Amino acid sequence: TYLAGSFAPSVGIETAPRVRALALSAGSETVVILKLDLASSYQGFVHDVEARLGPEFSGKVIVASSHSHSSFGNYSGHSALAVGFGRFRSSVYDPIVEQLTAAAEAALADMEPARIGFALDDGFDPEDRVNRDRRSENDELAGGRLDDHQLFVIRVDTEAGEPMAVLPVFGVHGTIHGADNAIVSTDSTGGVERVLEESFDSSVLVMHLQGAAGDVSPAGSGVIDCDGREVCADFGRSETVGHYALDAIRTAWEAAGDSMQGELAMEMLTRTVPLGPDWETFTIREGALEYAPWDGRTEADGVIFDEDGTFASPVDEFNAPYGAALCGSADVGGIRLPQSKLPGTDELRDYSYFFCNRLEEIDTIIEVTVDVEFEEPPLCDTTQTTVSALRLGDWMVGTLPGEPVTLLRDHLQTLSPIDPERTIIVGYAQDHGGYLLRPEDWIAGGYEPSITFWGPLEGEYVAEQAAAVMAAAATDEREDGNELGIARVATPPVSDDVTLDTTSAEVGSVPDSLPPYVLTRMLQEVTQAQPAATVPRLGTVFFTWIGDDPLSGTPRVTLQREVETEPGTFEWQDVIRRSGRAVQDGDFIVTWTPDPILREAGTERTHYFTVEFQAAAPMGMPGLEGIADRPGLPLGRYRFRVEHPSYELVSDAFEVTPAPLSVMTSAAGGDVSVTLGYEAPTGYRVLDLETRSTGFVPLRSEDVEVDVDGTVTTETTAADGSLTLAGAAGASSITVTDRFGNAATFTP
Repeated sequence: TYLAGSFAPSVGIETAPRVRALALSAGSETVVILKLDLASSYQGFVHDVEARLGPEFSGKVIVASSHSHSSFGNYSGHSALAVGFGRFRSSVYDPIVEQLTAAAEAALADMEPARIGFALDDGFDPEDRVNRDRRSENDELAGGRLDDHQLFVIRVDTEAGEPMAVLPVFGVHGTIHGADNAIVSTDSTGGVERVLEESFDSSVLVMHLQGAAGDVSPAGSGVIDCDGREVCADFGRSETVGHYALDAIRTAWEAAGDSMQGELAMEMLTRTVPLGPDWETFTIREGALEYAPWDGRTEADGVIFDEDGTFASPVDEFNAPYGAALCGSADVGGIRLPQSKLPGTDELRDYSYFFCNRLEEIDTIIEVTVDVEFEEPPLCDTTQTTVSALRLGDWMVGTLPGEPVTLLRDHLQTLSPIDPERTIIVGYAQDHGGYLLRPEDWIAGGYEPSITFWGPLEGEYVAEQAAAVMAAAATDEREDGNELGIARVATPPVSDDVTLDTTSAEVGSVPDSLPPYVLTRMLQEVTQAQPAATVPRLGTVFFTWIGDDPLSGTPRVTLQREVETEPGTFEWQDVIRRSGRAVQDGDFIVTWTPDPILREAGTERTHYFTVEFQAAAPMGMPGLEGIADRPGLPLGRYRFRVEHPSYELVSDAFEVTPAPLSVMTSAAGGDVSVTLGYEAPTGYRVLDLETRSTGFVPLRSEDVEVDVDGTVTTETTAADGSLTLAGAAGASSITVTDRFGNAATFTP
């Protein structure tokens, strides 16, 4: 935690954060779309990657983010966000910029003639299985009860029609795993990407982009019952979000294929947008709504709406010359300090103004309380932000630098120079300034207004600025994206004093014995470093090795299987998914245990890494792609291969054996009623979409072989796994075997 701060300390990885890159070129225009598995984007990423790629990419780079709450922080120079993300650290920021640049360069080098298509599903997820509305405060506003029901799909194919890239765009927060989860995960958006990747027979780039996720939570279905156990999170639920979204995305992808284009007009513009501290900047609605001058002293008149119900202008309640934060409602932990409250708002408890705290008065208190450092107000990154627009023929992609709620996204689409149904708004892109709401929504209270800095007019003002950039990109004339001439934000000049641990242990080796404590998911006990000699299907197996300080690089684990390549000749081969990708994270969980646990200057530490594998068919395993196929992991010998920048090693082999079927029986007359299924109480993989995968999982609607005292028949279970064996009550032995060879023998 000396490195991470509050967002997000980690002791392991379930799915590793990735950089995804798509380069597009038409005529003289070349752009790069990058997507990071991080909680937010940051405008410094955009400008630094542009600079590294060269002057021709100025204004031609989009950096979007997944908004996983189970990913890393410490990379944003926005000092106010350090309260959540932790202090800015160059040791985190610089490698991200390097990897963004490398991914962009790789995409540019790999370009080939292509075709592009688009589709919109405007009735996405009607049953709220993928996402759902989470903001009740705006329910009374028109459209406020809706979640993000728009699914856009951008499809890129080779000239020959082979799929190259799929970009689904819809809003879904990355909040399946709570704040207490200390294992890194790509969360709900990662589940969407991984399931969609494995629906193709080749390695297609899948890049989910956030839509209006500010007031939208992920849905999915529960898989793991943590039951109060430590180091436990419902990792399987992220995958279920992907399964529920898959059919709609594939249908939209097919629809996009009906109008593929090999030539189109393309233009991208990026603009730095001024924010505070000038109160006049935020004037919106063609001058109809503005702030009263800010002086920090004048009492508000308390008039929120005019007699006709319109938002009263000028707005004198938000009198904050340097911005304000922690606005919202008492029920979301709002605080209100006498010295930092907005003047004249004592009677406005029903509105977000009541809990606002002026930054210049509260900054010192926050610095001491949270251990962050602010520059003198106004805070630099609250004074400007970045928006972009990308015209692709008669479609428009616009970015928003924060967390847009659905009502704001819908409004921006009406401001677009292109029809709303052809305007794709990507949130969490180019920067992050908190939540983006319309004024009527902002004043309604709740959590979202607490992470804003310039009051009720900021969100709609930023949307109007984005609309202006889209209007410029829609013309045939080439404009200067940064025509306002505003200086762009500079990356903070910070040098870390973080040093790597020293160790006397042999890095990249397997220890003969383990320390008294090795951290694992759910604190499962590990008594030996090498895997157990055998593991039944759906059971778990562990392997522990000595690695290096995590700051030196992330160890990546691959599953290998012993394969007979010709009679009598065996070799170890990576287990490959349907898409051609090797089985790595997502099917494993890797945890880290330093010894001693606490870091002390001058004290050597040994770093133990442990991989856990549930012996289920990996996602996308050829021939076993379905969830019902998971108990069918091919039998045989497996091992783990570990790669790290400074070492490589392999584990001992372990044998995967059949799983025992779980059987519940009852007798009635001469018949025997059985219910068949599987049990994996310590598992983490999805085995069923309707019930907990760590409980009894029914063998639904499956053919099974039944042997009653030597008489063998084939029977089919019901949807709940039940089966009636007529006349079997007097049998001395009954054996039931599923299609994979998993079996149970019992006496009625």
